[in-house]
Amino acid sequence: MFVLRPSRLALKVASQSSRRFLHTTCVCRKNEDASSKQADSVPENKGPDTLEHLYKKKYEFIHKQKLEESYNRLHKDKPGHEEFREGEQRSQGSSSSDEKTFQLTQRLKLMAAGLVALALTVGGLQAYQNRVFIKAKLFGEEGLETFDEMYERIKSKKQKKLDALETFATTVTNPNDSSVPGVYICGNNKHHLVVDEDSYDYIPVFKRLDVFDNVIVKDIAIGEKSGALIDQHGDLYQWGTGFGGDSKKPTIKGKRLEKVQISNDAVYTLTKQGEVLYLPENVELQKEVNANEKGWFGSYSVSYLKLKTPKKNIKDIVAGSQHLVLLDKDGHVYTTATGFNKKITQSFGQFGLPEFSQFDEPPKINEVHDVVLLNKYMKNGQVLHRDIIEIAAGDYFTLCLDKSGAVWAFGKNTHGAIGTMINYDTEIIPYPTQVQFIATHFKRNEFPRCTNIEAGGDTAYASFSSSNIYELFEKSLKSDGSIIDNSFTFDSLPEAEQNNLHLSWGHGLKGELGLGYFVHGTYEPKKIKVLNDVKEFNEMTNKLEKIKVKAWTVGRNHSIVTLENNDVYVWGDNEYGQLGNGKRIRAGAPSTIPLLLEPENNKKMKFAKFNNRLQLLDNGKFHQEIVAGRDTTAIVYKKD
Repeated sequence: MFVLRPSRLALKVASQSSRRFLHTTCVCRKNEDASSKQADSVPENKGPDTLEHLYKKKYEFIHKQKLEESYNRLHKDKPGHEEFREGEQRSQGSSSSDEKTFQLTQRLKLMAAGLVALALTVGGLQAYQNRVFIKAKLFGEEGLETFDEMYERIKSKKQKKLDALETFATTVTNPNDSSVPGVYICGNNKHHLVVDEDSYDYIPVFKRLDVFDNVIVKDIAIGEKSGALIDQHGDLYQWGTGFGGDSKKPTIKGKRLEKVQISNDAVYTLTKQGEVLYLPENVELQKEVNANEKGWFGSYSVSYLKLKTPKKNIKDIVAGSQHLVLLDKDGHVYTTATGFNKKITQSFGQFGLPEFSQFDEPPKINEVHDVVLLNKYMKNGQVLHRDIIEIAAGDYFTLCLDKSGAVWAFGKNTHGAIGTMINYDTEIIPYPTQVQFIATHFKRNEFPRCTNIEAGGDTAYASFSSSNIYELFEKSLKSDGSIIDNSFTFDSLPEAEQNNLHLSWGHGLKGELGLGYFVHGTYEPKKIKVLNDVKEFNEMTNKLEKIKVKAWTVGRNHSIVTLENNDVYVWGDNEYGQLGNGKRIRAGAPSTIPLLLEPENNKKMKFAKFNNRLQLLDNGKFHQEIVAGRDTTAIVYKKD
């Protein structure tokens, strides 16, 4: 059948005609909308010029010319066409769904990549740790280690290091024995305070310092980074990496020094005239000190400065971590912040002045302050002077002992070192307060009096004597009942009539309290049972008698006492071997330590196994004295 198809020209003409027709239609529709706004109530016109009639004519024309296919092809991609709107909606829905799918796919890929990277890392680490096993498995090597064998190998390697340390520590390298004056030291060696060796951070037995052979010592102080020593001539020597200079040359010479302390990277010394000198701990900083002092032949430069005290009659100094306590010959106490170029940023009440509490600006370094609330007190409306006879200092607190036997404290009370109940309000006490709970250790008819105080770190110690009140009263009366002397004191009592008791309070987590167990802290003074019960058989009386404590010395976390028979008891922290017993185990209760290592002869200088307790030497010319440093312990020789 023959069918006539429209030519391209006919299609083009039809397209143009339809466009013109549609344009006319849109114009008519626009006019119709405008007229509908003016009269919404006008009914639709069904005449020949209405929109419906025009559409009908349009579609009749298209149908007659057989242009439906061309018309649809021309108009379906226009935004207003129904098919276009449907396609657009389908496209938007499809693109949104595709985007979500893409994002999910990317997340899954990243998670998978992360898991693969983690697996590779862990696998690589395991492969490295087990490289010996893998190598043996792949190449068939024999002698593959089991886990137990590997553990034993590691253990053996560690033991070799310990054996090397023990061999070094217990090998005598100095030909002089303990009968020759010198300095023995043990403990923390990170700053070469014990030996000049980088390989050993700690030395658990006493080693002799060659540089101080034949030196008689007046005083010694060992800080964290350096040590300072005053010889019998009153000259100051230093050693350790914190000093960094020549230990054979005196730092201060010709000033007749009596005592030395180290605090906050500064060295403080007390002269025989009652002056306090201070200088930087480090030798390089000492060179930067620009000070002059007058002499017989004019002024000369010195590497130290003088502390400005109210009077030049200071008789004792003690130091904490950032403060110095001074006691003059009149029984007055002063405090100052320590340091040279290093200021302190926080006060813990260790200065005894309410204006320097934890909430206030700390005092300036090396400015001396009178502790008024300690030195003065009110009685019957009068201001009286309190006579202080002894001072001690922990890291951030201060202890003072007055002539009547009362103990006063101020500073940091976090672990109960002030002897006051611990709570928020009493964590820091910036004013002098009397240590409480002492009377609980004595009977009602006993009158206790403190005879000695010590402090170190966050722990305090005190020794007390007591006598029967009624016996005291009887001894103070004459036969006729009148009082012998109003100035009667405990000092006039024979020692046999006094009962001694040693107490401790404060921090005890490292065994500092000496109670035989470890506690975080206590504000109630506790009895150090071992020290109070040490007895020895007296051949003169054929009886067991108590041995009294002759001297105390306290470090940051360890304590040492010397008994009257020269036995030495130590307890507390032993992390660096500062107890000198060859171990690194903390001691919760006082215990003895072994003898010093002695050379067998001048040729063989191997150590002899220690099998006896240490007793300090006293030959009438000089005697040994043990001194606790911050994390070290030293034995020095002093003149009798």
